[in-house]
Amino acid sequence: MSSTDHRISSNLFLLKELVVRDVRSRYAGSGLGLAWAFANPILWMVLYTAVFAGILRVPIPARFATFPEFLMAGLLPWMAIQEGISRSASALSDNAAMVKKMVFPVETLILSIVLAALFNQAIALAVYAVYVALLGHLSLSWLALVLPALLLQAALTFGAGCLASTVTAFVRDAVHAIAILLTVVFFATPIVYPAELVPERFRPFLQANPVAHLTDWYRRAFTLHSWPEPDSVLYLVLVCGALVLVGHAVFAKARPHFADLI
Repeated sequence: MSSTDHRISSNLFLLKELVVRDVRSRYAGSGLGLAWAFANPILWMVLYTAVFAGILRVPIPARFATFPEFLMAGLLPWMAIQEGISRSASALSDNAAMVKKMVFPVETLILSIVLAALFNQAIALAVYAVYVALLGHLSLSWLALVLPALLLQAALTFGAGCLASTVTAFVRDAVHAIAILLTVVFFATPIVYPAELVPERFRPFLQANPVAHLTDWYRRAFTLHSWPEPDSVLYLVLVCGALVLVGHAVFAKARPHFADLI
């Protein structure tokens, strides 16, 4: 095995160990353990449905049989995106000993957080798929759309996570600004309300929001059973690709300073 192959193999092994550690530590000491990965999305579904459907009575498009069917296709990806970015913001300081003492691609920490969040999302999506199947709306062939959506989501989260961790390494208070920004993005995305309710003057902001395009993609895969619009696909690919390139470039440029900053 060449030195390059050995390095790649070592990095992949480290990545796997970090993901496993992340998933295990999340549920360590918990009575229900991994069952929380199934219970959490159900609890959030009940809460959001009670507030937005029961109290605020937000209308949903006719193709959706229930509010949870409409809600969860957007909420589950968002929860993984939010977790990936917010935890990436503090990833360097949380793993300061590793960053200072080990020689390894530090971005592996960001990638492990993203993959761990996707693992939990995959479990939640499986629960959601069962729910949609009980409603009679699930199509296994259309579920194939979930795979490219997950890849684009991972790219978006990784790129944004690299930027968040770099900024936070230099400006510690940035972690609070990032939390506020994520809240703004959540309410600027048609997750708990349909895009049709957005006033015309705000539609350009909606079209510029990549998370809104991802949300639409998941809803098409699970319920609407239609292909995403070509311009939406192109926009997502360009934005997610640019985020990965720019985020990783900024992260790599700042990497030599991380050990001193944290």
